[in-house]
Amino acid sequence: MVSLSKASSILFAASSISSHVANAHLMPKDFDAAEFAVRLKKFRADAKIKEATNKAIGKVRGAQVKATSEQSRIGNPEPGGTTPETFLDGHEFIPPQEGDSRGPCPIINCMANHGFINRSGQEVVAFDIPILGMTLFDLPDTMFPPVVNMAIFDGQVDVLEDGQVLLDIERLWNRPGEERDVSQVFPNPGLNFNEFNLNITVEDGFAPNNEETFIDFRYEVDRVLLKQLTDRSTNGMLTIADHQNHLRTRILDSLIPSSPRHDIFFVFSEESMAVAANQYLFPVMLLGDMVDDFSSIELDVIEDFWTQFRLPEGFAPRSIRFPDTFDFVAFNQARQDWQDENVLIALNAFEQGKSIVKHGEEEEAEEPPTSSDTKLVKA
Repeated sequence: MVSLSKASSILFAASSISSHVANAHLMPKDFDAAEFAVRLKKFRADAKIKEATNKAIGKVRGAQVKATSEQSRIGNPEPGGTTPETFLDGHEFIPPQEGDSRGPCPIINCMANHGFINRSGQEVVAFDIPILGMTLFDLPDTMFPPVVNMAIFDGQVDVLEDGQVLLDIERLWNRPGEERDVSQVFPNPGLNFNEFNLNITVEDGFAPNNEETFIDFRYEVDRVLLKQLTDRSTNGMLTIADHQNHLRTRILDSLIPSSPRHDIFFVFSEESMAVAANQYLFPVMLLGDMVDDFSSIELDVIEDFWTQFRLPEGFAPRSIRFPDTFDFVAFNQARQDWQDENVLIALNAFEQGKSIVKHGEEEEAEEPPTSSDTKLVKA
C-alpha cells in the first residue's frame, strides 16, 4: 500500500481531476454533449476496426472465453462483439458464487455478474468502471472518475505501489460511501435502531452471531420496497415518473415517525441527493432498447435488474443498437433534465417531511410534480 498523499497524487493523475468535488455523482454543468457524441462514435468505430483486425489475424475473442472456469471469472472490460447480437458474447449472466462480493450499486453488480469486471467482485480495477460506463451505457467516461476518487478518500479502495487502484465492491457499503439512505430497494441502514432495540436490557441480552438482525439486513434487497416500486407500473411498464414518485415516498417514509420505515438516524446530505438524482433514473434510461424513448421500460427488466443484478437478454447500448439514429445529445439532455427534477423532488420531499415532524401532524401528501410540471415549480 502507499500513503494517502502518494495515493491521491496517483489517483488525480489517473483521472485528470484537479480537486475532490463535492457532488461527484452529478454531471458537470459545462459538459459538452456534442463533443462527447463525436467521441462516442469514434470509440465505437475504433472497436469495429479492432474487431476486424483481430479476425483477420485469427485472434477471435470467443476462443479466449473458452478458458478454464477460473480464468473465465477474471473480468474482461471488452464486450464480446460490436453488434447487438454479439455484444454480450462471453459475458453471459452467472449468479455470484459463495465467497463472491457484491455491493450496493446494482450497475457494478451487473458488471460482475456478466464478467466485465472480476466475477468475484474482488480486486476490481477501479478505473475500469468509468470506461465501462461508456462501453455499456453510452455514458461519458469523464462522469465517474470523481466517484472513484471519492472511494479512495472513503478508504474503500487499495492503491498499490505501482499505482494500480483495486476495489472490493463489497466495501462500497461502508459509510461514508456509495450507498446512501433512500436507496430504491435497499433498506436504510439505521432502520433497526428503533426504540425497542435501543432499549433492550442487559438482562434480556443479545443472541450470539446476531449480525443478520442488526447489520446484514441492509445488504439484501427489500422485497417490500421493490414491490412498492413495481406496483406503480401500468400495463407492464415502469416510467421515470413512477421512479420519481417512489423517491418522494421513500424520503417521507424515512422521516415521518408513524411510518414503519421511519429511521431516526436518517441522513440526507447534498451528496445523498445527488446519488438519488441519478439512481432513480439510471435503470430506466440505461437498460431501455428504444432509440428515442428514454422514459419507460418493461417491468420484468426492472425486476430482474434488482433481484438478480442482470442485464436484459440481448442487451446492447443504444449507440451499438442504433448506430445511425441514436442521438446522444437528446439522451444527455433528458438525463440532465430528469437529474435536475429529481434533486428538486428530493429537496421538496425532505423539507415537507421535516415540516411534518416539526408540527407533529401528518399533512396530506400529494404525488410530486414530474416532467414539465416540475420545471414549472422550479421556475
